[in-house]
Amino acid sequence: MKALLKGLCVAALAASVAYAGDEKDLKKVIEDQGIYVETAQKGIVLSGYVDTSYTYQFASKGTANGTANPGEANLRQFDTKNNSFNVNAFKLALEKALPDKNEYAAGFRADLIFGQDASTVKNSATNNTANSASDIWLEQAYAQFRLPVGNGLDFKFGKFVTLLGYEVIESPANLNFSRGLLFTNAIPLTHTGALASYKFNDSWDAQLGVVNGWNNDESTVSGGDSSMAVTGRVNYTFAGKNANIANSFIYSPNGDTQIGSSGEVFVWDMWAQWAPKFANDKLLLAINTDLGNGSPYTNVNGATNNDTFYGVALYQKYQFTKVFSLAAREEYMHDSDGQKFGLAGTQTNAWSFTATAGFNIWENLLTRLEYRYDLAEADTINGTDQHQIAVNVVYTF
Repeated sequence: MKALLKGLCVAALAASVAYAGDEKDLKKVIEDQGIYVETAQKGIVLSGYVDTSYTYQFASKGTANGTANPGEANLRQFDTKNNSFNVNAFKLALEKALPDKNEYAAGFRADLIFGQDASTVKNSATNNTANSASDIWLEQAYAQFRLPVGNGLDFKFGKFVTLLGYEVIESPANLNFSRGLLFTNAIPLTHTGALASYKFNDSWDAQLGVVNGWNNDESTVSGGDSSMAVTGRVNYTFAGKNANIANSFIYSPNGDTQIGSSGEVFVWDMWAQWAPKFANDKLLLAINTDLGNGSPYTNVNGATNNDTFYGVALYQKYQFTKVFSLAAREEYMHDSDGQKFGLAGTQTNAWSFTATAGFNIWENLLTRLEYRYDLAEADTINGTDQHQIAVNVVYTF
């Protein structure tokens, strides 16, 4: 750990000094740290954020799934603590992006996330409820290069985030602080494999990749068999550049570890967004839909079954002033066998509403106040419904 942190600190120092353009100072810093660097790469950018919050949940009092102490936030993945101050994430990203010019070029990207978000993602596959502020997760680590074929054919090799979903892992990049039902239950988060990207023109671009199964860093399926999955996306950007629609998919013959599937899993994801020109860039409207099926799998009752799930999420955001914005999200998700919600062979429907007020008062600092309401069948949460309030403070650099 000490070596890792030391390396990150030196990288930050090197990047800052290189930005200032003082090569002698860079050498002095390296000498003072007792570290030998053979070459200094140009164009490497260090970025990240510190994400903190306070969450409080008002749940219906009761029991879920026959347990004495059901989770207060079974419908959510990250904001799961009640009456708690949280260090959600400290993220560091290093990147050498590919240039705009269509030529032979190479680069890389690596993302590290520290904190409770890291702990949540690392333990979700094993249903471990650990939530430590000191955990570390490698979100992405890939090499990339371009072949100047046509308009430029780009490749990624390594670990990268999924193509599916309107929401992303990074909370400050989303319209709301909490992640929605579809992000949490319907799609994978990351893949390890190879991904090709091609932009046909100003309107159409596409991606296609082969990865290690569903949401896996490695191909780890029942019985130790190895199996690859195929994922892809086609995106269309409208002529006005103020709207686009993306269709993505993943097909995994080795199943979804989230529902214990040893058979096939297929998910189709579509999202679209529109910023009407008449609103002068103040209004944003978006929609996200998912349809998936896992078959066959063995549920916790020992029965072999299929699990079909689908849902829709609607998003709205209005920027009233430079300082104040208001965003809303409405969601519905259906799970035919309940496995996506951690239930045992019980058909389940869930609904959710979220309202988030954003305040950009200080430079690089985002503060948000959020209210969320969840309603679900079959005791998916503690009772049938739940209210949550959250305060979110994020500094981005």
